[in-house]
Amino acid sequence: MYRPEEPEVNFEQILERVKNVFKRFRLSGGGGIGAIAVVVVIVGAFVVWLATGFYTVQPGEEAALRRLGAFNDIQGPGLHWFWPTPIGSRDVVQVDEVRRLEIGVRGGTPVLLESLMITGDADESGLPGEAPNIVDVQLLVQFDIKDLESFLYKSIDPAGATIVDATETALRQVVGSRPIDDVLTDGKEDIQAETKLALQGLMDAYSTGINIREVKLLNVFAPEQVKDAFDDVVRAQEDKARIINLADAYKEDILPRSRGQAAALEQGAEAFKQE
Repeated sequence: MYRPEEPEVNFEQILERVKNVFKRFRLSGGGGIGAIAVVVVIVGAFVVWLATGFYTVQPGEEAALRRLGAFNDIQGPGLHWFWPTPIGSRDVVQVDEVRRLEIGVRGGTPVLLESLMITGDADESGLPGEAPNIVDVQLLVQFDIKDLESFLYKSIDPAGATIVDATETALRQVVGSRPIDDVLTDGKEDIQAETKLALQGLMDAYSTGINIREVKLLNVFAPEQVKDAFDDVVRAQEDKARIINLADAYKEDILPRSRGQAAALEQGAEAFKQE
């Protein structure tokens, strides 16, 4: 978030006023008193111009300073002075503001046409049929600014097209190396963490000055053209999980009873042996 600069005196207007004073002085043929008045006006104008160089940076903000168009310095919160225009200029930015990038979502409402289609590895679960290896993803990226100089002057549109393209690249890179059903089940947290690391690496490589705070998969679903096939695989996965749970329950029930019966038989055999 940019904060408008404090009002500045127009230096050209000041010079024009000084020229008018000189003209009036020459026309009037003024002597020593007139010369003193001219000096006072010039000095006063110069002091006013210098005074416009004072500015305040609020907590959470930073000011990027430029002198004659070239980057000069970064200043943190407090009262500062820097050369006024046209020699100096400054950009004051709220660097600790958490900015949001939403892909496939607008204000919390899903927008299917803007979802990101991701392709992953083919299914390796061994289930009947093969899981579709493409999904539509809606995600949220939260970020702030860690290097104001890079953010303003070393990259093009870092909080716009650059981070959007980098997010898509990072997510495709992470998802493309694993079975697609990882995105849909218990692999989401790992994918979010890996995507955050990959995205931060790209942001640093592009010198954007951006710090990635969070990457979150909001919604993941099969595209309409493969939805039926995907639903079949999901049902097969659910059936497999249910069968495994039943087998585990049967095992937990039958093993103790079998052990008890074996112990009873063993005790009976021992009693018979002693007789």
